[in-house]
Amino acid sequence: MPADSNGLPRRGAHSGRTLAATGAVIVVLDALLAIVGHASAGLGACALLLAPGLALAALLPASVRREPVALACAVPVLGFAASSVALITLTRVGVPLTGVSSRIALAALAGVGLAWLPLRDPIGRLRAVELVLPAVAVTGGIVLQARVLHGFPVPGNDWAKYLLYADEIRRHGQMLIDNPYWMLGVPFREDPGVPSVYGAFLVMSGASTAVLAHGIWVFAVIGIGAIYAWVRAVWEPVAGGLAALFYAVVPMNQDILGWHGLANVAALALLPLVLLYATELLRGRLGRREAAGFAVLLLALAAAHRLSASVTVLALALAAAVALIAGPRRAILRAVVAVGAFCVVLGWGVISHLVAVNRTFGGTQGYEAYLSSKVDLDLVALDLTKVFSVAAAVAVLWALWRLRRHPTLGVPLAYLAVTVALTYSWLVHLPLSYLRMAYYLPLVLAPLVGVALADRAKNEDVAQRKQRSARRRSAVGVVAGTTLAAVVAVMAWNRAGDVRAFYRFADPASLRGLDTVAAQLRPGEVVVTDRCWSFLSTWLLHTRTLPALAPEDIQPKAELPIARRAQSVLDGNPSGVAYARRLGVRFLLVDPTCVNPQGEPMPSPLLGEPVYASRRLVVLEVPPDPRTIVRTDG
Repeated sequence: MPADSNGLPRRGAHSGRTLAATGAVIVVLDALLAIVGHASAGLGACALLLAPGLALAALLPASVRREPVALACAVPVLGFAASSVALITLTRVGVPLTGVSSRIALAALAGVGLAWLPLRDPIGRLRAVELVLPAVAVTGGIVLQARVLHGFPVPGNDWAKYLLYADEIRRHGQMLIDNPYWMLGVPFREDPGVPSVYGAFLVMSGASTAVLAHGIWVFAVIGIGAIYAWVRAVWEPVAGGLAALFYAVVPMNQDILGWHGLANVAALALLPLVLLYATELLRGRLGRREAAGFAVLLLALAAAHRLSASVTVLALALAAAVALIAGPRRAILRAVVAVGAFCVVLGWGVISHLVAVNRTFGGTQGYEAYLSSKVDLDLVALDLTKVFSVAAAVAVLWALWRLRRHPTLGVPLAYLAVTVALTYSWLVHLPLSYLRMAYYLPLVLAPLVGVALADRAKNEDVAQRKQRSARRRSAVGVVAGTTLAAVVAVMAWNRAGDVRAFYRFADPASLRGLDTVAAQLRPGEVVVTDRCWSFLSTWLLHTRTLPALAPEDIQPKAELPIARRAQSVLDGNPSGVAYARRLGVRFLLVDPTCVNPQGEPMPSPLLGEPVYASRRLVVLEVPPDPRTIVRTDG
């Protein structure tokens, strides 16, 4: 039996092979049910998210492996990372993504875990008291998230493009494919991380694609657990529990669910473990296996959300530059080389996929296109809540004061510094959606507030005489932290309802209008939409769509001319009218409450006559000769 630091048998220790074996059992059970014709959606999801994480748990830092609650929180994040990297690589080899090939890939991951794990990999004793705060955090997060995501269809516009991509992956078995509907037909340019898992889930389970509309909820929940795993591993249980609690209740994290920022949310679920690995690396504690795990997380982050990966690389470079001055240089450089080598060996599939997609972008727009997305500090404070914003400001000052004594605070501080710098990068003409930087604030502010309230970094050498005082400070921190979280949660309760109402374009009335349009559409017919009905129309109507997106909505420069043509149609410009006539456009779909990127109401279309109107949808019909129906009444 493994021993503790005193040489005594450690009660509660388990074999690391038990975790790998559990993961393998999940994969086998899923395969057996599929063979007998009863594939399970729930078991398929577990095979994709839990099984690889259990099988490869030895790749996690030791600071996570020895803490059972932190380990449980980290497993689904690692599982998602490993699955997405493996599945993307599978398609790049040329193997079609089917139920059989997906399960073989998952079985291979389980086999690697069984072969690689040491015979005995001890896990510490589970202390029930450590479950309280993370359990409250996850429960509170689920309740608040339900305020936004309950029912179907979910709010937002972007969920439709992820469902369409997953559905096309199921049809074609590949990921580098064309979107037959979007902008009259262009390549899918979405980040491949989540779509790879979504596509595999569909081919493995045979479930309806509509089930995936709530998939973002899964990533939002495991993101809360990931925050706990990071902070618990680096600092202490109280700090981890409070950090997870703050992260769960901050309204900004409900706002991103409202517009369905799936790629962002998936990246935010991965980032806590990325920052944990980075902390261990900069402390010189990253071994060969952990370096492989770090590489998998970095590759998964790049596949999940390229913007998040770019921000993270800059933040880690800043933290590493400081650590090389004051830290263990040789150990850090050795670990960096190991991680880089594993990225090359394990990541060629992900890298080649991203390179291939980037070639279709046609370049990027200049920074002028995103100037309207500058951050409004008042709105950021409102999304964080003003009471939490004050606590976060104090926590940042505290962390700067304690940085020399506790260098582990340098990683979240470096991430915060890069986030703030990129928020104002328009000053140096760097093209970026500046407003998106705000969504990284809870990732670092929640841990800093949690650690500040706990008021002591994790230190296994604390003298025995200081333990009683430390316990008293922890008790005070718990009371203060839970009180603060309760206040923030109360504020978030009504905000979540407002977020759902603001982003809920597809309500029963608007869906009836779309059904009316769908009944009259001819195969391959083109519809023109505003920015609010763009992705939704493409998925719900399954017809070619010409969306009038604003430049701020667009990343690939190749899509900008098409969006401008759509806007010219809505504006009734002569060139737009002629273009609509050539395409045979009969229907225009707009949301009368839609606003532009500056938050101002969109002008009414000047082309077409209303044939259906509800609070969130107006359908305009264009007669055969558009020259006769350009309206001037606005």
